[in-house]
Amino acid sequence: MQKIGIIDLGSNTTRLIVMAYELGHSFRLMDEVSETVRLAEGVGSSGTLRAAPIHRAVEALSMFERFCHNTGVTQIIAVGTSAIREAQNQDVFWNALHQQTGLDLQIISAEEEAHFGYLGTVNALTISDGFVFDTGGGSTQVSAVRNHRRLRSFSAQAGVLRFTERFVKSDPISKNDMRRLREGAQQAFAELDWVRGGDGLQLAGMGGTVRTLARMDQKQRGYPLDRVHGYVLARESISRMIEEMAGRTRRERESIPGLKSDRADVSLAGAVIIDQLMEQGGFSELTVSGQGVREGIFYKHFLQPADPPILENQREFSILNLARLHGYEPAHCAKVAELSLSLYDQLAPIHLYGAWERELLGYAALIHDIGVQVGYYDHHKHSAYLVFNAAMLGFSHREIIILACLVRNHRKGMADTAEYAQILQPDDEQRIARLSALLRLAEYLERSKSQVVRAVQVHATEDAIRILVYADGDPTVEIWDANRRAGLMKKAFGRAIEIIAAP
Repeated sequence: MQKIGIIDLGSNTTRLIVMAYELGHSFRLMDEVSETVRLAEGVGSSGTLRAAPIHRAVEALSMFERFCHNTGVTQIIAVGTSAIREAQNQDVFWNALHQQTGLDLQIISAEEEAHFGYLGTVNALTISDGFVFDTGGGSTQVSAVRNHRRLRSFSAQAGVLRFTERFVKSDPISKNDMRRLREGAQQAFAELDWVRGGDGLQLAGMGGTVRTLARMDQKQRGYPLDRVHGYVLARESISRMIEEMAGRTRRERESIPGLKSDRADVSLAGAVIIDQLMEQGGFSELTVSGQGVREGIFYKHFLQPADPPILENQREFSILNLARLHGYEPAHCAKVAELSLSLYDQLAPIHLYGAWERELLGYAALIHDIGVQVGYYDHHKHSAYLVFNAAMLGFSHREIIILACLVRNHRKGMADTAEYAQILQPDDEQRIARLSALLRLAEYLERSKSQVVRAVQVHATEDAIRILVYADGDPTVEIWDANRRAGLMKKAFGRAIEIIAAP
C-alpha cells in the first residue's frame, strides 16, 4: 500500500490524516494528528495575521511534515482555508512557511472548501438529498445535495473563532453578548434562502464543533457507542447545551463531559451558529459526519479518474474494504453468503423480514471471519471488535451494532445486546437471533471451506424445518456439524431443525 498525508490548515485547528491505500481498491486510516493553532486569532477587521499565530501554525505544519517523512508517507497534500485566504499579509506567512518547511501549501477557495467537504460527507453518510455544512474557525460552508450531487454552495464568515472574538466579551456570557451573538448568526445566513427541510431532505454537519456537541450529548445521555460519525444530534439537545455553556465561565465549561479544554471558549459560538442554521432551515436534527475536507481530498485522489469522485455504493465498498484489509477468503465468504441468503429467502414466510435485513445478512457473511487475522480462538469476538471500530461508511449506529452481533454470533454463543437498548429497536433481539442462526448454519455447511455444499432446500411446517443439502462431493462432516450447531435456529424460529443429505 502507498501512504498519503493530507493536511488541512484551518483558522482554529490544523489537522493531518495519513491514509494507506491501494488505488480504487482499499484504504485504511493509519494516523491522525491535530493541533489547535488559532491562526485567525486577533485578526479582527484588519485581516492581518499576527506573528504568534503564524509561528504556531508554521511549527505545527513543520511537525506534520517531519512526521510524514518519518512514517513512510510518499505524498503530502496540504491546503489552507479561510484564515490564509482572507489574510492581508499572506507574504509574511509564506516567508515563515518556506523558511521552515518544504510544503507546497495550496490555498483553496470557499467553493473548493465546500466541494471537498461535500465529497468527504457524501462518501461517508447515506445522504442523497439534503444539505451538508462545515462550521470551522473562520467560516461556514453550506452545500445543497440532490441525488448525491452538489448543486450549489454558500459561504459565510461565521466561524467559531471569528464569532467568539467578535461577540463574546464577557465570561460567563452576558445577555447582551448572547443577543449580539445570535443576531450575528442571523445576519450571516440572512441571504441563505434555499436551505429548507422537509420532503425527506437531510442535514449533515462536519467540523470540530459538531463533533464536540455530539460527544457532549452522548456523555449526557450515557450513549453506549464511542462513535460520533453517523450520530443523530437533535436541535433540542443543541439548545440545551447552549443554555448550559452560557451559564458557565470558560473554566467551568472545561468540566462538562465531552467538551475538551481547548474548545471550551469557542464551542458556545459554534453551537449558536449551528442552531441558527437549523432554525432557518426548519431542521429538528442533523447527522454528524466524521469526515470532511481532508477525506474529500483523499477520495478525489483515491477514486481518480472518477468525476465526481463518489463511491457508487459506500456500504458495499465499506464491507469489502474491511474484508480486504483483514485478509478474508473470497470463495468461502461468498459461499457462506449464498447459503445464508438462500435460507433467508426460503424462510421468508416465517420471518417476514425484507430487503434491509437481507442486505445486512449478506454483508455479515462477507466479514464474519475477519477476526481470524487477530487469532483463531475467539475469532468471532475479534470480528465483532473490528466491526465496532471500523469506519463503516454509510451505516447507522443501529446497523453497526446488528452487524457486529451477527459476526459475533456466527460461531457460538450469543452477544448480549442489553447495553445497546438505547439504540436498538425492541424487536431487534429476535431479528439478530434469527439472522445469526442462518449465518451460523451456513458457516457450518461450509465447514471445510471447500464449497462442497452446492445448495439447500427448505421444507417448513408449523412444527419443524427440514433442510435438504445438495452437494458436489461428500457433505457428511458439514451436515453433522450443522446439526450440532442448530440449537440457535431451533430457539429463534421455535421449530425442530433437521438437516439431511438430499436423496
